[in-house]
Amino acid sequence: MILYEISGLEVVVNILYFVVPSLIVFGVTYFIINKFFEEQRKLRLLELKKEQMRELTPIKLQAYERLTLFLDRISPENLVIRLSKSGQSANQLRHELIQSITSEFNHNISQQVYVSNDCWNMIKAVKEQTISVVEACYQECSDTESGPGLGKKILTRLMQEKTTPTQRAIELMKKEIEIAF
Repeated sequence: MILYEISGLEVVVNILYFVVPSLIVFGVTYFIINKFFEEQRKLRLLELKKEQMRELTPIKLQAYERLTLFLDRISPENLVIRLSKSGQSANQLRHELIQSITSEFNHNISQQVYVSNDCWNMIKAVKEQTISVVEACYQECSDTESGPGLGKKILTRLMQEKTTPTQRAIELMKKEIEIAF
């Protein structure tokens, strides 16, 4: 029987013959599995986002619809026609106009969750501009001015403008919807 004398260096080299390929196989396998799980995670996130968009899109569109209706309801020409009555003082009409604008705004305040910050800021600005128009026209009235007289002043001011703040806001919302959806 022939016994080979194996040196320590040969033992290490023989061990390395098995260990190095094993480490390479392990490393490649780890990398491939890790990449696979990362891709699966990204795919699942994409699916969740698609599902979320499918559920949120109708709600967002409904919010834009409600805000469009809000803008239409607070447009000065519609407010004056709806709230102006004979025998009403200018102060009474002013109060009803502002109360109606504020009430409509408060009724739709939750819609800000579904629209962009720019859109919501525009809605708030239109509300304030509309109240400012009412106040400015009221300041032009005499103490004995009637409600219909104030309404006439408001409508006259609106006819001097090419577009009203509510019309501009509705146009901008339409553009935002086209971009978003």
